[in-house]
Amino acid sequence: MKYTILLLFLIFMNATIAQETVGLVYDDINEPKSDGYTLFKPTSDNRVFLINNCGEVVNQWNFSGLNGNNAYLLENGNLLQSNDAYAEIRDWNNTILWSISYSTLGFTIHHDIAPMPNGNFLVMVRDVYYKNEMLAEGINTSYSDDKLQLERVIEIEPVGSDAANIVWEWKLFNHLVQDFDSSKPNYGTVANNPQLLDMNYDGGYGFNPIHANGIDYNKDLDQIAISARNLNEVFIIDHSTTTAEAATHSGGIYGKGGDFLWRWGNPEVYDNGTIADKKLGSQHDIKWITEGPNQGKMSVFNNLGYGNNLNASSVHILDQNDENGVYHLNSGRFLPESYFWSWDGSIMNLVMLGGKKCGVQIMSNGNALINESDKGRITEVDSSGNIVWVYMIPVSDNSNFEQFTQPSVNGAFRATRYPENYNGFNNITFNNNGIIENENTISENCISLLGNTSSYFNNLRVYPNPTNDILNFDFEKQLSQIEVYDLSGKHVLSKSNSKFINLKNLEDGLYIIKLSVDEYSEFIKITKK
Repeated sequence: MKYTILLLFLIFMNATIAQETVGLVYDDINEPKSDGYTLFKPTSDNRVFLINNCGEVVNQWNFSGLNGNNAYLLENGNLLQSNDAYAEIRDWNNTILWSISYSTLGFTIHHDIAPMPNGNFLVMVRDVYYKNEMLAEGINTSYSDDKLQLERVIEIEPVGSDAANIVWEWKLFNHLVQDFDSSKPNYGTVANNPQLLDMNYDGGYGFNPIHANGIDYNKDLDQIAISARNLNEVFIIDHSTTTAEAATHSGGIYGKGGDFLWRWGNPEVYDNGTIADKKLGSQHDIKWITEGPNQGKMSVFNNLGYGNNLNASSVHILDQNDENGVYHLNSGRFLPESYFWSWDGSIMNLVMLGGKKCGVQIMSNGNALINESDKGRITEVDSSGNIVWVYMIPVSDNSNFEQFTQPSVNGAFRATRYPENYNGFNNITFNNNGIIENENTISENCISLLGNTSSYFNNLRVYPNPTNDILNFDFEKQLSQIEVYDLSGKHVLSKSNSKFINLKNLEDGLYIIKLSVDEYSEFIKITKK
């Protein structure tokens, strides 16, 4: 038995050097990965996939629209998805429960959406004004374009099966400052008003000075975070306001109406720095970290590296130094002074470089899940910068790539990993359809290691993993034998006729558990810590 287990590990260790080009292309079994299931929707495809860490599809949905960017799994197990013109909610079994064309609400959206715990969701809308309107507000008379494009945020409440209400709205137009014409509205000293946007700041983008590309909602603070690509900064606004208060400079639980509560990345925008102080460049996917050691901080994908590096992208954790949603300045600039944690580097010998889109999620174990939209590549990196898992999206234009072919147009706007204990997985049955591509030896070895080689164990649930003591096995039958082996193949613990085992007295590390029921047996990798 010892030789068998050791041989099994040697096979898995060597599997990572295989030259797979699609699906699971790297899996470091010696490093713990964040548990759970990864959701992605390739922009060019109308399918949405939820995969496990072995690359197996455990559920799949469709999308009625074309070129959909957004797909989010809700806490009730339903899927919310959207493109710029159309949104829908589907249940776990792919049945459409609600849908709407945004045109019936009088607008189209762009880029990202943000689900909310109350069942509503936030969308971003381009807010266009003609030049004569902006001249009346104090824009510099040398402004040459015919229009100026600002931003709106709208909260949508789904109603019935095909209707919706707009229940809240915020407009950037109501939060401007200018120091060009004292006879016009919004006049003031830009540096003294960091809570407002300098309407005459020229970042070189003409009629599109903002280009918001990401939005997130914090239910505990009732705040909204937005990424403004062309400003090279991110900012936070108060959602606790009424729509009327959001158009002013007072009201809400933070007392500032719809003004910026915090902004970061480019203090030059509010006249409190120079280009040398810029920390972000064309960034995407600002969001709060909701679990793990970095909970409460924020993460962001920085497309242009550390501010000005055009040759590589980077990911960052930011510590806003807030006190229950109240943010502070130092010498006129919002804190922090720099990044809390950063990573840039190569993945599978390719430099991480995202020219557009992309995103990052910091998970419960502190690892970062990085989505490179240009490459269709999803990567997990641990807090020490080690690559532990790489997945190349194997679909495009509603067709699947075969192994050892080079994928293209396979990028997803977002990739999100939901932990095994996510509420959306309660009382559902995973529909395991295997891998998407035609073959994958790394996935096959991973599946063997995780104990999914037989459909007999399809409904087995092992939790918590990692664990510090009790490891539970949720299965319709009692396990006749539970055997624990360390990485050398040494048998270290066993238990008969049980659905749990106590690992408290074992040293921290990786172990293999062999489960036996009747003539069936499975191997499962677990982490003790």
